[in-house]
Amino acid sequence: MKFLKEVKNYLHFLKIEKRVKQKKVYFYSESKNYRNYLLEIIKGASEKGNIKVIYFTSDHDDKLNIKNVDEFVIGKGIVRLVFFTFLKCDLMIMTLTDLNNFEIKKSKNCKKYLYVFHSLMSVFKGYNKKAYQHYDIIFANGEYQVKELKRMEELYNFNKKEIFNIGYTYIESLTKIINKNISDGSILFAPSWIKQKNDLLEIYGEKIISKFLEMNKVILRPHPQSLIKSKKELKKICETFQSNRNFFYNNSIGKVDTLDKSSLLVTDNGGMAMEYYILYNRPIISIQYLEKIHNEQYKELGFETLEDKFKKEFTKVIKIEEIDNIKSISENYLKNFIFDKKKLNKFFDENGVIFNGASKQASLKLSEIINLKN
Repeated sequence: MKFLKEVKNYLHFLKIEKRVKQKKVYFYSESKNYRNYLLEIIKGASEKGNIKVIYFTSDHDDKLNIKNVDEFVIGKGIVRLVFFTFLKCDLMIMTLTDLNNFEIKKSKNCKKYLYVFHSLMSVFKGYNKKAYQHYDIIFANGEYQVKELKRMEELYNFNKKEIFNIGYTYIESLTKIINKNISDGSILFAPSWIKQKNDLLEIYGEKIISKFLEMNKVILRPHPQSLIKSKKELKKICETFQSNRNFFYNNSIGKVDTLDKSSLLVTDNGGMAMEYYILYNRPIISIQYLEKIHNEQYKELGFETLEDKFKKEFTKVIKIEEIDNIKSISENYLKNFIFDKKKLNKFFDENGVIFNGASKQASLKLSEIINLKN
């Protein structure tokens, strides 16, 4: 039934496409878990009356419901393959890394492809070396990403891209929906994902959750990629704790009430720690286990990643060997934690990260790219 719906959607889209006379700006998301990173930009584009905005998703549960935006589910199979192969548009905007490197290829009939980051992470360590090589335009979250991307272009002779620091629009989106006044003391366990097997979730997830259940309620919030990579391990964890009324499972990053309720974030790598600290100003424990290295040549750039700098300056780092004592370490850390707003602002200012007004910046730059009057 899903396949038939996807075919029907695609045929309907083709009919609409033939009638469109305006410039065409399309958005694609792999799932509802990635759609929110595009949300503010889609809203801005939808308010420009002289372009046609269409949203495509591979997720049958993804509903956008934005005025002036048509939306179509194209799935993850043959319909999506056909769609991208014969795509015709002025601009395609995505959060998908590794365009043209794997299944999803560029169409010669799409004039420009634009990438929007779904994390504050640096670009050269936690992502594949060629993750952004085939994009034409990149909306960076900060000057640090601009610097890193340009360095990779020089070092590896990558295609030159148009790179603009427009800021992190996702923070603006989250600021509108979070509630910092309903914390119930829950502990949020949100491990990142890595390509290799035996990551923190898979090997130590159950033990870490058990330890924290001795303190308070525990919310497990896996990375969207872990839902695919570690499906078996997640099922086992949920079965182990299903009878424990203090264990909660959150498998949708669009659901923020679990973040609202937490008093402590426990993670390892990735960019979520930065988002959490910016939004909630609450303590973070980083468990030092396996580094997230998806580019084995990352040291060639000679930079330290933003996420590694942040981890050292703003989180309590503990070694994996210390998890037997994680309860007492966490209790002591919570008791003595002090949020330093001045230090946080300085950190992001020094790295050229824009939060306020990022959506407006994106909208203005989008108009400029497709040659529209604002």
